[in-house]
Amino acid sequence: MPGRSYIERAVECADTNALRMALYQATRDADIAAITPQRVFGPVADTVEFSADDIALIRAKAVEYLLTEPDEAELPIPSRDEIVELLQMAEARKLGPDDLIMRHHIPAFADMPFQAHWTGEKAIPEGYHVAIVGAGFAGVAMGVQLAQLGIPFTVYERRAEVGGVWSINTYPDVRVDTLSFTYEYAFEKKYPWTEYFARQSDVRAYIDHVAHKYGVYENIQFGSDVQAARFDETTHRWTLTVCGEDSVADVEANVVVAASGVFATPRDLPVEGVSGFTGQTVHTTEWSDDVEYAGKKVAIIGNGSTGVQLLSKVAEKAESVVVYQRTPQWISPRANYGMPIADELQWLIQEMPFYWNWNKYVAGLSTIDLRNALMPDAEWIAKGGDVSERNDMLREILVGYISSQVDGRHDLIEQLVPDYPPMTRRPVVDNNWYASLTRNNVELVTTPIDRMTDTAIVTADGEARDADLVIAAVGFQTEKYIWPTQYFGIGGVTLEDVWTVQGAQAHLGMTVPGFPNMFMLYGPNSQPVASGSGLPTWFEIWTRYIAEGIAGMLENGRSSMVIRQDAFDDYNDQLHEEAKKLIYLSPSTATGKNYYVNEFGRLQMNAPWSGEKFYELCASPDESHFEFTHAH
Repeated sequence: MPGRSYIERAVECADTNALRMALYQATRDADIAAITPQRVFGPVADTVEFSADDIALIRAKAVEYLLTEPDEAELPIPSRDEIVELLQMAEARKLGPDDLIMRHHIPAFADMPFQAHWTGEKAIPEGYHVAIVGAGFAGVAMGVQLAQLGIPFTVYERRAEVGGVWSINTYPDVRVDTLSFTYEYAFEKKYPWTEYFARQSDVRAYIDHVAHKYGVYENIQFGSDVQAARFDETTHRWTLTVCGEDSVADVEANVVVAASGVFATPRDLPVEGVSGFTGQTVHTTEWSDDVEYAGKKVAIIGNGSTGVQLLSKVAEKAESVVVYQRTPQWISPRANYGMPIADELQWLIQEMPFYWNWNKYVAGLSTIDLRNALMPDAEWIAKGGDVSERNDMLREILVGYISSQVDGRHDLIEQLVPDYPPMTRRPVVDNNWYASLTRNNVELVTTPIDRMTDTAIVTADGEARDADLVIAAVGFQTEKYIWPTQYFGIGGVTLEDVWTVQGAQAHLGMTVPGFPNMFMLYGPNSQPVASGSGLPTWFEIWTRYIAEGIAGMLENGRSSMVIRQDAFDDYNDQLHEEAKKLIYLSPSTATGKNYYVNEFGRLQMNAPWSGEKFYELCASPDESHFEFTHAH
């Protein structure tokens, strides 16, 4: 047991609201219950703030409690009613029934809060098998669900390790841009993240850890590239063409789950003359230790999340860096970005009962009401505002931040401030990007690139800038969901055939008519615009839905299930009507340069509902939405 001074440092590192909630849940201390924090209006969401005296009281009481060496295992798990009471305390407001559909699950008091279960007798025919394509966050989550149910499965992974995008992307300073405390599965408690925003190596190690711990790893077939999958209308089974290093084999599966996501196919560098460039050109997904930038003339094309993450490190060692900005971004700071989690806080997370749960909940509070910042306010606009009070406040804050980071240089500010509202494109987290632009060896270029020569990049004004190394931070072909595998459904129709008319669409982001026993993870319109929970938790929610569908087929003697066309159409009609309420599709939002919106002007990435509503839709398969075939 550490001494008092160590524990005092630990509680000083803790989030005040999470510490208060954990302490109150464990002790029901009346003094803690009497604390009344203030909800303060903010640019994205309200914040819950405490007075200095209240903070001191919470910390002092927490120290005394921790000195008693409490054991969380001896304390009861709260009931749903108790959780609701605690949630309202944490948020400092009353919550209605529509606010509590998903919220009470987020603190994750249950061991496996989103696990599918058998509803009847477990019945798995001999030879029954599920194929999962991809061993990233999504594929491993699917494997965990099936392993818990005892349903046989194989994960086909084209790389030599788990991780997906967290295996592919190893460029300098690559890391998550949401708090590590929310970027984790709800079933793996108290994982010892080393930083507030985990680095690539830590995230990949986490996925590897989960795969080993929960019985997934031994079912992964590495070096296996699923090139095609075909549904047989007679057997109701899928045949997958799997390419290994020196082999090609066809394997059969009753169900296929496509878990390769949307960030699997890098976008080519769209510049004339790139093939004739004699220096080195590297897409950020192709980064390796062999890429040498020290002392080189470097060009970085792109200023999305990837380009913003790597500039600072590259600029420290390069002779010069030219940053080619195609579209200005709203780039914002994050508290503790790049900071390690102190040993004292690591100790507190392990030892303070329920702190992990409430820290997870509080870490996501800023996104629970995020949808409100994405909706234009007609009254506010009528009074002369641009979008809404929150959104306009955010714009003002971010413009001020840009100015402070570039030392008030108007030449830079004019090039960096976007002409569209914040939040309409993917938010980007600052990794010293703005400040790096003020370095003597860094130049920002906003003139469009015309072509590349053998030694230089030429912009539309005719100016040529020499380069030894070109880093293509140009992202992914996000319109190509679950590529590069080709899926052939009923009648040999491919997903690409189906999606030709209006772009990629799916029911709940998971199923498509004409493709029985096929599910996808992180499919079209599956990214929640708001929810208070990170993407890994949503993978648990979606995989529960899929696992319940599979278990339901087995329990009821069915050989196939497929989403009905009318259910698919109704859902997507509602989705696109709902999307029209959000600022993504308004004329002022750079829709032509935004991967959230497809070439048909339709929202393609996001689920436009509140997190509570989307969770309700994804909680369990509605059998009336599907057509079933009974096993012979």
